[in-house]
Amino acid sequence: MVNPASAQMLDLHRWVDRIAEFLAHHKGLPILIGVGLILLDFLIVLLHRLNPGLPLLDLAAGLHCFLYLGLLIALLGGLIAEVL
Repeated sequence: MVNPASAQMLDLHRWVDRIAEFLAHHKGLPILIGVGLILLDFLIVLLHRLNPGLPLLDLAAGLHCFLYLGLLIALLGGLIAEVL
């Protein structure tokens, strides 16, 4: 009988292998996604300045969540692509 924790580790290992193989073939994709998210954050802040008062826009513009997510994805994607 297979240990459930061992089965989860095998699934995680397969998942990491698939992602690593995908990123080996598309090295610039995480950086492009990160830049796109940074531009999206810029547009959200611009829309917030033009039309303040929308609750979801206020939250997204105030937290700059897409900016930080884009930076994280671009930096980590660049580091992973360098290793692969």
